[in-house]
Amino acid sequence: MNNSVKPEVEVELGDCIDCFACVRVCPTGIDIRNGTQLECINCTACMDACDAIMVSLNRPTGLIRYASENTIREGVKLKFTKRVKAYTLLLFLLLGFLTFILTTRSDIDARLMRTVGVAYNSLPDGRISNLYNLKLVNKTHHDIPVDIRLEGIKGELQLISNDKIIKSDAYTMLQFFLILRRDEVDNWKTEFNLGLYQNGKKIKNIEAKFIGPEVYN
Repeated sequence: MNNSVKPEVEVELGDCIDCFACVRVCPTGIDIRNGTQLECINCTACMDACDAIMVSLNRPTGLIRYASENTIREGVKLKFTKRVKAYTLLLFLLLGFLTFILTTRSDIDARLMRTVGVAYNSLPDGRISNLYNLKLVNKTHHDIPVDIRLEGIKGELQLISNDKIIKSDAYTMLQFFLILRRDEVDNWKTEFNLGLYQNGKKIKNIEAKFIGPEVYN
């Protein structure tokens, strides 16, 4: 019977000194030395704590870091490859495109709709009227006063609602009659423009059509 005692194998601990600083600072209480875990929220607090301990001991930092298996095995730092360059360029292009959209978008969205079921009305004085619904959406965080002006044709705008202030992050619906003289109506559809003004400055142009009785030459 062999009673010889096998010698204990010395375990290589590396540079870790078991200070548990990484565990103490972890908000989820995991031991990152056991590898990537589901509870990890990638806050990198363990990296900072470990680096601080390594600096105080005059040892190389980066004991806890983001690295691939090849980087750890071969000791090669992350390379800025062509694929990484392409992804970086694509990211900057997307950021530039989003910045362009946000900086050039209008503060107000406008949609002009004709009242359902009503084509036109003939008034007793011979003029013709159309009823419209104008939906205005305020995309800013402050109230916007607007003024509506008829452009491109002579006529009269009669607002049913005088609420010309659009609340922040909200929309308002305006109803109005557009009244034209019969001699101003070229044909069944007459084009006109509506200008939206804020403090005297034009901020939106809306193209629309006025429906009237068909004119026969």
